[in-house]
Amino acid sequence: MGRTAVSVRRNIRGIRLYYFMWIGGGGLLIPFLGLFFRRQGLSGMQIGVLSTLGAIAGLLAAPVWGRWSDSAARPRRILQVALLATALTVMGLSGQRVFIRMAVVVSIQALVGAATEPLSDTLALSVTRGASGQGFGSVRLWGSLGWAVIVLVGGWLVERAGLFAGFVGYAATLVISALILSLVNPASPLEKRAAAEPRPSVRSIASSLLQDRAMVGLAVALMCVWLASDGLHRFEAIYLDQLGAGESLIGVANSLAAVIELPAMLWADRLVQRHGPGWMLRMALVLETATRAFVLAWPGIPSVFTLRAASGVSFSFYSVAMVVWIGKRAPAQQSATTLAFYAVTLRNLVQIIGAPLNGLAFDAFGAYWLYAIALSGSVLGWLTLRLSGSDNGL
Repeated sequence: MGRTAVSVRRNIRGIRLYYFMWIGGGGLLIPFLGLFFRRQGLSGMQIGVLSTLGAIAGLLAAPVWGRWSDSAARPRRILQVALLATALTVMGLSGQRVFIRMAVVVSIQALVGAATEPLSDTLALSVTRGASGQGFGSVRLWGSLGWAVIVLVGGWLVERAGLFAGFVGYAATLVISALILSLVNPASPLEKRAAAEPRPSVRSIASSLLQDRAMVGLAVALMCVWLASDGLHRFEAIYLDQLGAGESLIGVANSLAAVIELPAMLWADRLVQRHGPGWMLRMALVLETATRAFVLAWPGIPSVFTLRAASGVSFSFYSVAMVVWIGKRAPAQQSATTLAFYAVTLRNLVQIIGAPLNGLAFDAFGAYWLYAIALSGSVLGWLTLRLSGSDNGL
C-alpha cells in the first residue's frame, strides 16, 4: 500500500512537470507563428491553406494514434515518439521560405503531432484517477503555469534574437517533455491485461458515438465555436501588431490568460463535480460572448488584454469540462481514441473549412471583424447545448 501511494505521488509530480514543459514550451513559438508566416510574405489565404493542409493530415492521423495508444501496454512510449518527431518537424519548418515546402512540412508536423493532445490528456486522466482529491484541472493548471512563465521568455527572446530562436527553444522543450515522461508510469497489471484484449474498430467506435445524443450535441456545439473562432486565434497576434504592440507585449497578452488559468483550473475541478461539464461549457461560452462584444465596442490593446484575461477562465472551464465529459461518455477502454476524435479529428475537420474562409475574411475585412465572427460562434454553441439538452445526466 505504501509503495502504491509513493508511485501515485511520483506519477502526479511527473505528469505536472510534463504539462509544464509540454504546454509551456509552446509559448516560445506558437503565439508568433502568424508573424513568421506573414514575414515570409504569405497572405491570409495562404496561411489559411497551411492550416487546412495540417488539419487534413491531423484528421486522418488522430484516430490511428488514439487506437494505437488504447491498444498498447505502454502508451507513453507512443507519446514520446510523437513528441520527438514533432520536434524534428518544428526545426524543419524554421528553415523554409517557400510556400510549397512549408505546406509539406506543416502536413508532416500535423501527422506526427496529432497524437500529443489526446494521448497526454488520457495519460493525465489515468494518473489522476488513482490519486485522491486530484482532478484533471490540478494537472492542466501546470500547463498554464508553464505557458505563463515561458511565453514571457518567448516574447523577450524573439524580440531580441529573432523567430529562429523560438523554433529552437520549442523543439528543445518537446525533447525535454519526452524525457520527463519516463517519470510517469500509471499502468497497473489490470490495465495491461485490458490493453491486450481485442479492441473495437475505429468505425464501430464512431458509430457508437453517433448514437449517443450527448456526444452528438457536444460535437455540434464545438464545431460552431471552432469554426467561428479559428480566424481570431490565428490572426490576433497580427491584430495586436497592427495596433502597435511589440513581440514582448504580445507575449504578455498570452501570459496573462495563462496566469488567470492557475486558480481557474482548480475552480473548474470543483465546479465540474457540482454542476457537471455541460453547465461549465455553457458558462465558458457566455463569458467568451461577453468579452468579444467588449472588444467590438471598445477596440484597442486594453480591450484585447481584457479578453485575454477573461479567456483564462473560459478556457479553464472548457478544457476541464470537455475532458471530463469525454472521460464519462467514451466507450470502455477507448478514452484516447474518443479524445482523438473530438480534440483532433473534429477540430481539424472544422479547420479544413474554416481556415481558408477566415483567411479570406482577414484579407477582406481585417482582424477587427474576426471578433464579430467569433462572437456569433459562441452564441450558436451556447444555443446548441441549451436547446439540445445534451448535458442532461452529465
